[in-house]
Amino acid sequence: MKNKTNPHNSEDMSIYKFRVLLESKEEIFRDIEIKSTQNFYDLHEIIVAAYGFDNSQMAAFYLSNDDWEKGQEITLFDMQIDENQQEKVLVMSDTVINSQTNCVGAHLLYSYDFLNLQNFFIELIEITVKENAAAFYPKVVYSQGEAPIPKVALEEMSEEEMASELLKNAGFGEEGDDPNDIFEGFDDFDDYQ
Repeated sequence: MKNKTNPHNSEDMSIYKFRVLLESKEEIFRDIEIKSTQNFYDLHEIIVAAYGFDNSQMAAFYLSNDDWEKGQEITLFDMQIDENQQEKVLVMSDTVINSQTNCVGAHLLYSYDFLNLQNFFIELIEITVKENAAAFYPKVVYSQGEAPIPKVALEEMSEEEMASELLKNAGFGEEGDDPNDIFEGFDDFDDYQ
């Protein structure tokens, strides 16, 4: 993991405890402790590991307010296309956590895998000060709920599995909603015109 230290905190070190809640119907969250002087890339890596994702997808953090509205983006890579863009791009590996959030109750949003979007609500729930902490950070200190099974990549699916997944995502495939009862193929399309 990449670490960026803050020279102003050489003796005392603040440890931030974040609650990282997955947006889902069930209550699934991880409590993560991290040094305030580590960067957002370190936080990204521990979230990915804590939820069992493979770290092969794009991700971003967003500063947020109490209403969970997206603010400044902190990206995995600098993909700024417009050199004249007013807002400075923040990159995870170059952005120290305490430079963007430093009080209990602060909110962040985190999005992972923009094709199979996983959204997380993150709140800073505790700050503790430790002198010369020797423990390794970041680390998961509490876990509740089962992490979702990562979806199979589209290239690993057969055409039939892809079609089934698309229909399921469109709301078909629930009890009594079998689209095959109405429409079995394109040859049947003429029957419905």
